[in-house]
Amino acid sequence: MALFQRLIQLFRIGWAAKKVRASQSEIEKLLAQRVLVNLLADARGISMKVGQLFAAVEGNSEFQPLTNNVPALPLSVMLPILEKSLQKSPKKFFKNIQPATAAASLGQVHLAELIDGTPVAIKIRYPDIADAVAAELKLFNLMPSVGKAQEWGFDLNAYKQTLLDTLQRELDYRIEARTQTYFRENVRVSRLDIPHVYEQFSSDCVLVQSRATGVTFPEIVHWSESERYLIAQTLLQTLFTSLFVAGEVHADPHNGNTFYNHAVNDSMVTLLDFGCTVQLSEFRRLTLLKLIIGCRESSDLNPLDCFVALGFDLQKLAHIQRALPLLSQMLCRPFLSNHTFNLNEWQLEKNITNLLGEKRWWFRSAGSADFLLLMRAFQGLTQQLQQLHINLNWWEILEQSVGEHLFQQARELRLPATNATTSEVKTLNFASQAKKLQVNIIKNNQPLVAVTLPAEAALDLENLVPDDVRLELMQTGMIDLTVILQRLKSEGLSPQVLFSCELGEKKYRVWLE
Repeated sequence: MALFQRLIQLFRIGWAAKKVRASQSEIEKLLAQRVLVNLLADARGISMKVGQLFAAVEGNSEFQPLTNNVPALPLSVMLPILEKSLQKSPKKFFKNIQPATAAASLGQVHLAELIDGTPVAIKIRYPDIADAVAAELKLFNLMPSVGKAQEWGFDLNAYKQTLLDTLQRELDYRIEARTQTYFRENVRVSRLDIPHVYEQFSSDCVLVQSRATGVTFPEIVHWSESERYLIAQTLLQTLFTSLFVAGEVHADPHNGNTFYNHAVNDSMVTLLDFGCTVQLSEFRRLTLLKLIIGCRESSDLNPLDCFVALGFDLQKLAHIQRALPLLSQMLCRPFLSNHTFNLNEWQLEKNITNLLGEKRWWFRSAGSADFLLLMRAFQGLTQQLQQLHINLNWWEILEQSVGEHLFQQARELRLPATNATTSEVKTLNFASQAKKLQVNIIKNNQPLVAVTLPAEAALDLENLVPDDVRLELMQTGMIDLTVILQRLKSEGLSPQVLFSCELGEKKYRVWLE
């Protein structure tokens, strides 16, 4: 029966989502999104989590209420769950238990005090939510492999298993309690607070922690620049420390999971809800750090070896192996600057599409399923930094967070050598890839133009060449810029002469070095 009811609920959500996609005007889309948000809120479970993911991706949108404004269940419904967990009346341990003001996807939080007056927060899992999630997962397993997933060989079973494992962890608050305690003890960052867990009162369906106070993210975007800078710095340090030092990353970056305060000399950021995290082994996180260092230092490191060591599929990467050095630099671009980096200049999606075109799906489908959660954490952070309008020195903060010892370990880490399936194609490394694009024009044996650009500018060659020159090249049939560009995208930016020709009084020479 639960499965059938969930099926009806999900059908209604699917219908509402279709209405959003089919909207012809902004007003129509807005109204359709509100209907969808209400359905997601009523469904809770996986459905509500999907809506919260939309909120994280879209920033201030109609999905934002799902992070902190969903109506909570009455206290009368939740107290019996708490009593059953404690095996005694809650009054023996707590006083002033308040109704929850908002609901999350799997449970809700009630403010209270211990008998001695210590303020706490009691997180209680919804009744029957475990059965509802189990029903959704059964339906999820019936989903066919369609569209891009089928065309490019996404391992949907691995993604389904990752979702299953993550939700099962989130449903057991004992696991969340242990994870939260681990973060509190191992992620030591200035101005960051992680609430203390009272394990003696916690169980699989109840988590009791010290009470956190503050405002949520939308309210801080208008704070002073100095406060926004300190918060942005704290958020970035937290990600780097949790990833490279602790080896576990908070992977649920929606607005309801973080509180903020003005206290510059104390905790400004309080991180909450550790049900959804992603773990990386020491080998994988040192490999990721090695990849970042290799990009910065233009070393002879083979990025193909790095990605395979990180869990990417070799057979799929073989289709784009010559593009991997430049792709790596695009991914690591914030770390390549010695100064503050403006995230608005990153344009990662546009650049990757320009480099790989449809072949970008080889890269996306090659990654392991747990990397989706890690990318979610990075995406959530970068969007927060953009909304704060703060630029940071990513490399400097990484050095402060990681320390020289880990940097040295990463440099000395030996990766298994990888033999690409297309052995006749030599794989580029960072050292062998071109660094600059040179453009020289000579008129009557006198230098007219001498321009040096980053090597990746070659991917925009058709726009760099003036229209009249491009037209003349086409008419003479001497040079086909489209063919050159296609070759660069398939073979990579190795040092080479792109074209050299003479048109009238001018001699053109364009090359990578």
